[in-house]
Amino acid sequence: MSRIIFVTQVLDAADPVLGASTDLARALAARCDRLAVVANEVRAVPSDLGAEVVSLGKEAGAGRAIRGLRYERAVAQLSRRMPADALLAHMCPVYLNLASPIAKPLGVRTILWYAHPARSTGLRLAERLADVVLTSLPGAYPGEREVLAIGQAIDMQAFPYAGARSPDGPLRLLALGRTSPSKGYPVAIRGIARAREQGTDVRLRIVGPSTTAPERRHREELQQLIDELGMLEAITLESGVPRDETRDLIRWCDALVNTTIPGSGDKVVFEAMATGRPALVSNPAFAPVLHDLPLPLQFPDGSTEGLADRVVELVLTNHDVREEIGRELRHRVGTGHSLTHWADGVIQVVAGGRSGVGQYHLLGGSDR
Repeated sequence: MSRIIFVTQVLDAADPVLGASTDLARALAARCDRLAVVANEVRAVPSDLGAEVVSLGKEAGAGRAIRGLRYERAVAQLSRRMPADALLAHMCPVYLNLASPIAKPLGVRTILWYAHPARSTGLRLAERLADVVLTSLPGAYPGEREVLAIGQAIDMQAFPYAGARSPDGPLRLLALGRTSPSKGYPVAIRGIARAREQGTDVRLRIVGPSTTAPERRHREELQQLIDELGMLEAITLESGVPRDETRDLIRWCDALVNTTIPGSGDKVVFEAMATGRPALVSNPAFAPVLHDLPLPLQFPDGSTEGLADRVVELVLTNHDVREEIGRELRHRVGTGHSLTHWADGVIQVVAGGRSGVGQYHLLGGSDR
């Protein structure tokens, strides 16, 4: 068994973007002797979390400098008191960079989990400092060093299988996530408009929050594009929803549309597949998950025509084939991307380094 410091941005199961961090912490706590969660902001602590929780105080208005000092102090104290075997920084390289000079002299292994297309100066530094870098998919890590792909950590119980909808009425499509330019929503909007030009009866709901000024500006641009294309009745741009409403949104649709730029293993794609919904995806990182299906689901990045073709093909696919695809996709997520698979992978890495990773995929620069 292990003693782990898990560092994350927000602890709040209801957060529409970072709510899954609570599931990660709970799964790790069930597998190790002791878990301490250090979060930049703590809004809610579940009674069954099974971990010590340390807040850096953002929810109380603490500034960045104060939070940085509190973080370094917390890492030092926890490393000695637990004593910690490893520190796992979730998605934020800065957490690993600040902790490394403190943790390493105390014998604490530093591990970075990262699955996002952005490659920053902070990430390049974290690559040099981390003992191990983990990611979700072989193509979901933008860096240059050797990394381990251990899956995306989908809670299969939170996203139970739902059979394919009866093929009545228009095809229902869903795009889910922040209104960030990286999500590629203009491609989705134009692709649906193109499919409708070809006579396909299809509707698209884009559901996501706008949490920053650039995202709010992009939201206005998206709404303007919908208006200019005359798609107001076919495409809706909706506010984000609490995380516990995501499951019902996915069950509502016939398929998910994901146009996120390459280099990311977007979590909502796995959640849709776990629910039994096909995901029309442009990101080539998903090729290992979407290969050899009765219906092609991928299309070239940025291709509105490619998306329109996938939509038309899906409309022409009968209910039984959709059901077959949905069951196979859920099986693939359960096998390689479940929360259990992810947590077991982390524990194996903490306990045994490379020798303990078993079936978890080791990547080098030539593999990506």
